[in-house]
Amino acid sequence: MKTLEKVLLVLIIVLLAAGVYVALRNIDFFNVEEIDVSVSGPVTYVSTDMQRILNPLKGRNIFEINLRSLRKSLEAFDGVREVKIRRFYPGKLIIDIQYNEMSLKAYCLEEQNPEASVSYYFIHDNILEEVGQNTWEEFDKLASVELNPAYAQMVMKWGSDNGFRDMVILAEHLADNNLITSMKYDNNNGNEFGRLVIDISSLNATLYVRELVGVQRLDEALEVISSQFSAGGGTVVYDLYPNTLVKRT
Repeated sequence: MKTLEKVLLVLIIVLLAAGVYVALRNIDFFNVEEIDVSVSGPVTYVSTDMQRILNPLKGRNIFEINLRSLRKSLEAFDGVREVKIRRFYPGKLIIDIQYNEMSLKAYCLEEQNPEASVSYYFIHDNILEEVGQNTWEEFDKLASVELNPAYAQMVMKWGSDNGFRDMVILAEHLADNNLITSMKYDNNNGNEFGRLVIDISSLNATLYVRELVGVQRLDEALEVISSQFSAGGGTVVYDLYPNTLVKRT
């Protein structure tokens, strides 16, 4: 086949392909009717802001949608690690949103006006990262711990200390414990472990972890507190040390 004939053949094929593509983009049969979105990581639902991007795609021709642009838009959200999108013809988009793994959430309340001033953080790789409230709330699988504002700023500026890292291990371990209502960590001991306050309202109890303990010791203390629970009465306070659990009277 001569060179000119080859060029003409290629040109015809390209034109036919382009014509078919244009035709497909104007056939209602290929309009998007379903968007299947899954999320993985410490998030259980698709955020409202993401839905604002995805919902208008329904009814559009599946060939008109720029998957690369859509992927970049979704990956721009805080905490999103990777987004995978594929077309399932004739009219379905399958989207997998993978979030970064986080250890914990943290927040700080300004003592003078706690309702008006709240700071929100993610804890990952022993780093404290400030985020917006909406992003913070989306990571609903994570346990949260309250930090002293001054201590949080110190960690933000100078990095985590040994006490902070030890606290993260204990608090992350408690993430799946449904008895825990809230946790608060104060550190006035410099680089050493401070004080972790665990509220267990379902058992009318508060546990003060006064010194660093292991997760097994912490679990044992919670089992003792649970076994001593009796309905009625006021809140019972416990102090936990490496070798003893003290019940306040």
